[in-house]
Amino acid sequence: MNANVVLLKTESDADPCAQDHARINESLRARERLLTASARASSLLLEAPDVRAAIPGVLRLLGEAARVDRVNLMQKRTGPNGERLLAMVSEWTAEHGTLAPPEATARTCDEAKHPSVFAELRAGRSVWFSKGESSADQVSTIEGVGTRTKAIVPIFVAGEFTGVVGFDNTHGQRAIDAAELAALETAAGVIGAALHRERLVDDVRRERERAAEQRVAELAKANAVIRRNLERLAGETDLHSFMGHMLLEATRQFGAFSGDVVVRDDSRQEWRIVAHVHDGRLEQPPYVLSVPVVGSAFSARYGEEGPQIMYLDVAHMKTGSWPGLLEFHRARGVVSAILYPMRFGGRSVGYMAMTFRRNTEDVTRSELLVALAQQAALAVQLTRLAHSAKDAAVLMERTRIGQEIHDGLAQAFTGILLQLGAVEEFPSCRKRGSELAVTLSRIRELARYGLAEARRSVMALRLDQARRAGLELALRQLAERSTVPGGVRCTFEGGGIKTGLKPEHEHELLRIAQEAVSNAVRHARPQTVRITMTDQPGHWELTVADDGAGMEHSPELSAQQGFGLSSMRQRASAIGGDWNIRSEPGRGTRVSVRLSKRAS
Repeated sequence: MNANVVLLKTESDADPCAQDHARINESLRARERLLTASARASSLLLEAPDVRAAIPGVLRLLGEAARVDRVNLMQKRTGPNGERLLAMVSEWTAEHGTLAPPEATARTCDEAKHPSVFAELRAGRSVWFSKGESSADQVSTIEGVGTRTKAIVPIFVAGEFTGVVGFDNTHGQRAIDAAELAALETAAGVIGAALHRERLVDDVRRERERAAEQRVAELAKANAVIRRNLERLAGETDLHSFMGHMLLEATRQFGAFSGDVVVRDDSRQEWRIVAHVHDGRLEQPPYVLSVPVVGSAFSARYGEEGPQIMYLDVAHMKTGSWPGLLEFHRARGVVSAILYPMRFGGRSVGYMAMTFRRNTEDVTRSELLVALAQQAALAVQLTRLAHSAKDAAVLMERTRIGQEIHDGLAQAFTGILLQLGAVEEFPSCRKRGSELAVTLSRIRELARYGLAEARRSVMALRLDQARRAGLELALRQLAERSTVPGGVRCTFEGGGIKTGLKPEHEHELLRIAQEAVSNAVRHARPQTVRITMTDQPGHWELTVADDGAGMEHSPELSAQQGFGLSSMRQRASAIGGDWNIRSEPGRGTRVSVRLSKRAS
């Protein structure tokens, strides 16, 4: 192949902070178009009686959303001598509007001719290449006629490489960023899910021909479960809720005693249980919710497992890999367990586990279990994409507000201070102790305070305040900036605490601390303000305490009347925390936020 093959970076490698607003906007619009088209394609494939007949229309939807010139679907085939081939089964072109041309099925590609490309594809990684106008005339099927830029996304069904979807640009070269790649992979995953559904339907048809009516009824019931889950996936916005319903369905279908869905959280570097079912009820697990990715027994045993179902003999296991889980199951008579890896695009996203009070090796051969695990993996990926798009939008808005404050309020206060400096040069203003000099001095102090507040707001809106450096450094910087030599001394205590909270939650805690410190300095005239972060067995607690004048009225009454206090209460409630304020006249004020570790 006369082209440069490049491994596309994943979305987590991209740095949205370094992108300008125009790039962020375009990336969000491209992702929104592709995700919308993927949702429409999923609905179209779900409702179609013949999946393959609906695929050309799906390729058209994806091609128009991706704004490419050609989209084609190639599936795995075996040649007469055992060669590994890809055969073109459907193609759409923007120029001619051609859907599934008659000659498409005769076009094949031998994997042996492109070993580097297919090594990446079979490993679950998308590839792209770009060709100049001076490229050689020889063109392979996988490149395509007249292709200038091409992205190739692999399709996996039940962890098995089954084909690719190609996105071609023939009128010019165009770079593909990580956000667009992730959306293209989701679109390919929708096609893969539909092909897997078609395989399940074919299995039902074959079983109907050679099995009893009872077996046919069981498979039809399984197909209904898959359909219900697909419909729920299209409308459910909460990952925990969807996983809980799916796990309930799975345990009922297979008669399992209990079940868990474990998802890998890369942002926290931990394995986390997002759904637990016990005796047909969805509830909190009676063992730990998470274990670290690095250094845990679970990672050592299952972290790199391939896409196969694992049968575990619980009765004869010597040690468990998840704290408390083995003891819980043995105490309740569990004798076996099934562990199925959830993978998306060749990457592990978690596991689905079920336990039984009987031998269940027959469950490992269930196509329904494969389908449910694949739906769970797709749900995890869609949730990650949704959170990523939300984070990018929040970042863009925070950057815009910070620029508005910096270019508007901060510049206005700077102008006021300059004008005051000019006015104070007038002879009438140089008399010490005069009313005009005193008034100008007060105006200068107010202007300086307003400028300091504007700058502090800009600093608080910067992404690296709490996301990059962490909450501890942000609180330490707050204490340093709030200290006034000869006036107020502000300190921070609580170094070395790793909360593992979401960046948005840490940002809310930082804003609460800023408001509490600001209130103390402005109204209480304290000598000392203490910011403290403590780690208790069941919760974290952030405290801001001062030795100032305290409140004349009850704290609860002040909290109802003051905007700053009510804002702190609302911020704490939004992240599931308990906000509290205590104050006595002459004995200072103490503001605290308690955040449960389980709730977070």
